[in-house]
Amino acid sequence: MIETQRLLIRDVEPSDVAAFCGYMEGKEYWEHLPIETPGVPQVQELVERCRRDQAADPRDNYFMAAVLKETGEIVGEAVLRITSRRHRQGEIGWGVDRRYGGRGIATEIGLALLGFGFDSLGLHRIYGQCRQENLASQRIMEKLGMGEEGVIREHIWARGEWWSSSQWSILDREFLRVLPL
Repeated sequence: MIETQRLLIRDVEPSDVAAFCGYMEGKEYWEHLPIETPGVPQVQELVERCRRDQAADPRDNYFMAAVLKETGEIVGEAVLRITSRRHRQGEIGWGVDRRYGGRGIATEIGLALLGFGFDSLGLHRIYGQCRQENLASQRIMEKLGMGEEGVIREHIWARGEWWSSSQWSILDREFLRVLPL
């Protein structure tokens, strides 16, 4: 479990399906993700996959629930995937319930993931990708101290068109651990 100023970021539990469905079904959640609108069956499969990943040894995939400490409500997810143990690299991502957008929750999740990746998992480099049109995620990565590496052109086919992604990264020595969580 990772604790920040406002959040508990914890492993997914079977009882989280309804809370995830509550915000994942909204267009604001999936419009920049190369997935179809998630419904209950897709979210149940996601939760089951998360539970299997939790049991892996070594564990490479962390899809966790972001819970508001004040209310116990799930307000989003925090994702960290180790992409190479040998090269000590990982990828981060997040999703936030639209009702909590614009409050810095995604930035708080991102900072927590960077701290977890560098300090607990010993990663050297962490990157994030987002659809090029997703300016909000690009702003968050900039706030996290990540540097833009460039654009991966038309590498994803989603909903009848090619998508390009903006890729950002940060190295362990660049991460400012004094940032408040």
